[in-house]
Amino acid sequence: ASRNYLSEIYSWRWHYYTLTNEGIEYLREVLHLPAQVFPSTLTKQRPTRAALGGGDAGEGKGSGKGKGWNKED
Repeated sequence: ASRNYLSEIYSWRWHYYTLTNEGIEYLREVLHLPAQVFPSTLTKQRPTRAALGGGDAGEGKGSGKGKGWNKED
């Protein structure tokens, strides 16, 4: 952490280390990696389903009177 390649967070007797941008650049130089290679934790992951609305086509919503709700069904 002395070269500012890492940032350290201490919480409840645990040490958490994360790479800084300088640390990523240093590793690219030492390991001879191209600029396109970067940690997967820096990429934004797309949600597997829509975050708001438009997802289930109404399942689980409404008055709750679906198939099998009444004795007549």
